[in-house]
Amino acid sequence: MTRLSRRALLISAGSLAGAGAVAGAVAKSRRRRPGAPPPRPSAAPPASGATAATPAHTPLPRGGRLSIAAPASFDFDTFDAARSGEPSVVELLGRAHARLIQWADPAAAVLGPDLAAAWEQPDPLTLVLRLDPRARWHDVPPLAGRPVTAAEVQAHLARVIAIARAGDAPRAHRSAALLDVARVETPGPAAVRLALDRPSPLLLPALAGEFALVQPPDVLEGPSAPSDPLDPSLLAGCGPWVFAGFDGPAARFRAHASGHRSPLLDELAISPPLNVLERYRAGELDEFPAIDPRDAAAARALPGIQELPRYHRELVLSTFTIAGPPWSDPRLVEAVSAALNRGWLTQALFAGRASPSGPLPPCCTAALQPSGLAPFPGYAADPAADARAARERWEAAGGPSLGTVTVDIPSIFDPRYAASAIVITRLNDVLGPQFRPAIETYTTIARRVQEGAYGNGRAAFWFGWSPPLPSPDPRELLLHLYGHALALAERSNLLAADPADSAAFAGLQQAILRGGFRGVVPWVQQVGETFRRPGTVGPVPSPFWDGYRDVQRYRLP
Repeated sequence: MTRLSRRALLISAGSLAGAGAVAGAVAKSRRRRPGAPPPRPSAAPPASGATAATPAHTPLPRGGRLSIAAPASFDFDTFDAARSGEPSVVELLGRAHARLIQWADPAAAVLGPDLAAAWEQPDPLTLVLRLDPRARWHDVPPLAGRPVTAAEVQAHLARVIAIARAGDAPRAHRSAALLDVARVETPGPAAVRLALDRPSPLLLPALAGEFALVQPPDVLEGPSAPSDPLDPSLLAGCGPWVFAGFDGPAARFRAHASGHRSPLLDELAISPPLNVLERYRAGELDEFPAIDPRDAAAARALPGIQELPRYHRELVLSTFTIAGPPWSDPRLVEAVSAALNRGWLTQALFAGRASPSGPLPPCCTAALQPSGLAPFPGYAADPAADARAARERWEAAGGPSLGTVTVDIPSIFDPRYAASAIVITRLNDVLGPQFRPAIETYTTIARRVQEGAYGNGRAAFWFGWSPPLPSPDPRELLLHLYGHALALAERSNLLAADPADSAAFAGLQQAILRGGFRGVVPWVQQVGETFRRPGTVGPVPSPFWDGYRDVQRYRLP
């Protein structure tokens, strides 16, 4: 499945006039390969606090090798994490490098230690990171296995912040929180202090971001720094895996046994998701995502294989410009939502490989449960009941007088899912024969969103994939989709919420659903499958990149 074109469609909360997305160009430089139920990490406290506790481990099997297929093909631009926005680069960099903190439990939005063993915030304008004394760079030139120092982390952060201030950080980095940092200091040999210009509630999630990888400054910009942005020396870091080269399409790693997060396995191989069933049967793969539903059906017939659900990182949604007619009447948006009942949509369009989504996606523990969604248009247990209510709303709000309603569907969404037939037929059956599809590129859809063309006197909306969800933090997820429509008090309360407190987000989600969805109607989050060889143990797959949890993988004897 090609996903790159979807990543070019990015929501910018600050520029949403009604609701929608802004096209961001994904700059492509040359792409090539370079030369040649487990224990959970303990979570450091999000505010002032104590050092992260050392977990009590039950002895687990050590040694061995696993081979895993990544969820997407490799398409590298640069191994400088501060300048790359290409997700597949993280398949290599994210294993060879550490972040200061990590998502210990992505579903529950719980942060935990990585290079920083603990942190505290003695006041709203200060964040102190305590580095793990066991952290060492890889034992390869020029790092030679030396300890990671606070001065090196300070230099790394100063560089990343400077790139963000210059406006050169890729949009995928979500680096706005870094702009709140006034100074980076080293009050001790193993401590880094960030002095802030203003309180920054999203700074910790930023330090756990997908591309927030700590790279050795001398390798990136020292006298011997390579000129080639894909030089393998840039893969030397302090992460749990040491890059050991390529074996065909597979990137090979060996365990960094002397580091602060030592893997249970000795070796790991990561490869693109090509010919996965054939390679699994040949013993060349231990885990793979089923990109094609036919692969999933065939995999289920394999003896003893384990199947795990894997949420996609995008939602299927629609946006409506609600600043002017016709969608300024929330009854019309609610009628469209009710017509496309989520249970019906899951089965009719995705053959059951999806889950209904509210304002927070179902991959998030803080998402409203089905019982909490049921009172709102489109979430009834009985699709026929939703259909009747939809027609009543549509007619009461004057929907039939709108004439033809155009539904733009991205060209990479159809014909794969036949939305132009299934969705449009349903709308015409439930609301009346006035809907017609138009197959458009995401670039065209994004431009129309910017122009307010999905409303403001035009009876039109679009239906397709959202931009990639930004992070496991429910605050960021809600800002990502609804930041444009939040009142000042709502935004303030949202940012002050504890991301691990699921109950803190129920009220805002309900308010969004009660208010005609505020211009962004979430439909479903698709669910794929990950398959594992018998005797292979590892974390439950996350829609967010979580290769840092490979340290938890092991083989049963």
